[in-house]
Amino acid sequence: MNRILLVCLLNMLMLPLSQANIFDEFVMIDEQATFINGKDHLVSPDVDNHPLDHSYVLNERAAALSAMAVTVDGTQYQAQILPKALALFEQAIAVLERQNLRHLLFNREHQGPLLASKQVINHIPNVVIGDDNRIQITDTLIRPHVYNGRIDTGCTGTLIDTKHVLTAGHCVSDGEGHWYSDLNFTVAQNGNIKPWGTTKWQKVLTTTAWHKSGNYDFDFAIIVLDQAPHSGHAGWGTYREGIYSVTGYPADKLWRTMWTDSGEIVSSTYRLCYTLDTSAGQSGSGIKDEAGYVRGVHSTGSSSQNCGIRLTSTVFALLQSWIAANP
Repeated sequence: MNRILLVCLLNMLMLPLSQANIFDEFVMIDEQATFINGKDHLVSPDVDNHPLDHSYVLNERAAALSAMAVTVDGTQYQAQILPKALALFEQAIAVLERQNLRHLLFNREHQGPLLASKQVINHIPNVVIGDDNRIQITDTLIRPHVYNGRIDTGCTGTLIDTKHVLTAGHCVSDGEGHWYSDLNFTVAQNGNIKPWGTTKWQKVLTTTAWHKSGNYDFDFAIIVLDQAPHSGHAGWGTYREGIYSVTGYPADKLWRTMWTDSGEIVSSTYRLCYTLDTSAGQSGSGIKDEAGYVRGVHSTGSSSQNCGIRLTSTVFALLQSWIAANP
């Protein structure tokens, strides 16, 4: 490959998408948000009949990945992805993949908590109950569990930046144009113990495809907190093969305790699927590799398998741009 082209590609991809003119800036829209109130009321979607490998043309991809956002006071924003710019970006990704550079660029390292916890957690042995393969996480202060947290709607999320929580789109919006209002985040919660307390949210973002159409191929979101709980965040990046775990706050276990299961995973274009044990409350959990890096977002269940969103290079860059545009 031409060396000058490679340098140009690297320079472009090191910028947030908004700075690279992949999509327009977030602009306020003249429509006040409609909120759904209530805590602990979400359930995991059952999508037995949802196809796992949709194909979308360029204009559909650009429209789907465009963003919707809302603040606590109900002000809404949107940002459109430009199809021509998305096409150029995808071409650049293809070049980088041929050069085996994708994982180098689309990856962020762990950052340990910089603030001490306010409460001490009692250490007790891990517990496995019956045939359930989930294991209780009793020390939520260790990596990578210290980045997991519970969202008031009854979901799980992961800090992927000091103030930004990655979760499922259906944890913040009903997929029919309405937002949930109870999105405060309690990192590393262990039952009644909240090591860093509960942090309030100030803004939330999800894809247009999820917010307006309930499309599970784009069921991911970012919650922007009003402050950093402990100034740490999980490592995260694009999907690669390996053994994975899903860790979160299942509703069928001890009250607001953290549980995990691990095993093999199958990847399609947009989704990751597995037979790991999950239940309501674990929606939005990070799908983590053996080093604790988030490579996907747990989203749905069915009678035969559970699935989540795959972090592709495009999704990674999109999330980076959301974070940059909404510090």
